[in-house]
Amino acid sequence: MGETKGFIDLHIHSKYSDGHFEVKELIDKARKNNTNFIAICDHDSINALKELSIYLLDNMYSTTSVEFSSYLLLNGEKVLLHLLGYGFDPNNVELNKLLFELRKRRLYIHNQFLKELKSNFANLPYDEISKLDIERYCWFDRDVLNCINANINDPILLSLITNFFKTHKLSYGIDYPLNVEKVIDVINKSGGISVLAHPMAYNLSYDTVKIVIKKLVEFGLRGIETFQSDCSWTDSIKLLQETERYKLLYSVGSDFHREINSDNREIGKGINDNLCISSTTVTDYLSEKNLILKREIKKNNKENL
Repeated sequence: MGETKGFIDLHIHSKYSDGHFEVKELIDKARKNNTNFIAICDHDSINALKELSIYLLDNMYSTTSVEFSSYLLLNGEKVLLHLLGYGFDPNNVELNKLLFELRKRRLYIHNQFLKELKSNFANLPYDEISKLDIERYCWFDRDVLNCINANINDPILLSLITNFFKTHKLSYGIDYPLNVEKVIDVINKSGGISVLAHPMAYNLSYDTVKIVIKKLVEFGLRGIETFQSDCSWTDSIKLLQETERYKLLYSVGSDFHREINSDNREIGKGINDNLCISSTTVTDYLSEKNLILKREIKKNNKENL
């Protein structure tokens, strides 16, 4: 790859999960922020990868990437964790089987939600609702509500519908019975590297975070997202010590989703420029193993779009 002079951001979300922007828009935003190594880590989806390889700009790099929702049993309780995967083979059978199972479960949850909605409200714009992306991660119920608000003018009915949505809010993550050991195993066996996402965002004490990391290492964890928008520099230093302890790789990620109703985090820069990282051992590893996407492969993929 050569030495990058720009920033690195290995945790960005697109419209293919709970992000707001198209893939091309994310690439343009990254370039504007002097960020030239990016990874789109959509939840339980790799649908963005084809567009990414086509629209990637000159002197920009990426890799195959995904974010899985999973859990770890700790003292008999399920702890929700997110695992990032990088550099894997997107055609790996076991990886795609896992993605298919998650997609199937998501479709089931969404169809049950629509069934309940129809049983409570018969006269809604279901023709318009049917045009929405029923596979959409996390935001499907809000997409449905926005569609209803755009097509219904009765304030009393809208109030009733809003209350329904408050009590029937879709839930993800812990509803997916996906053990973290299985996720790590699938990522690693597909030729990728498994990385714990935003370790300080689970409302766990740091002592508990250390226990979680130790257990994940036993399962084959390869890295930690040590630099992250919601992570203080003090926490990052502590996490770097864990990477040294277990000989893990470290990465950086803004976890960027949108600009409206956000905390002003930016691709590559984080919140109030608390990232702006130009070197990580994850990107060094991906470069060394030739697991990066770059402009040269665009011609090969453009014909397949």
